[in-house]
Amino acid sequence: MFGKKEIIGKIETIIAEGVEVKGDITSKSTVRIDGVISGHILKAMGVIVGKTGKVYGDLCCESAVIGGEILGKVIISKTIELLSTARVIGDIETQTLSIQDGAVFEGKCSMSGKDNGVCNSSFNPTASGLG
Repeated sequence: MFGKKEIIGKIETIIAEGVEVKGDITSKSTVRIDGVISGHILKAMGVIVGKTGKVYGDLCCESAVIGGEILGKVIISKTIELLSTARVIGDIETQTLSIQDGAVFEGKCSMSGKDNGVCNSSFNPTASGLG
């Protein structure tokens, strides 16, 4: 659907539309969000936020494709793509950023140009003020 299957990896967890999760998530694989998460995604191989998906908290993963809404700090060690339906309110740290026409991004962006490997035990979502 997003043309990034080789980057995002196999989806093993789906938060469906109409489902709300309150709490933090850690996954060794890719997570797809079409519902609502009120909490942090502390670590994942990849995250896909569909058009109806919402994340109210910080996000830390290797790669992400965002079509929905994120309110929080976004830390991506490799690449992030904001689709035309995306709305991200918060700072982004990444190696590579792609923004389609129509996407909304309000925040600062820091691009290192290398895999920063930040999703590890030292990631502290409360440091962003959202925890």
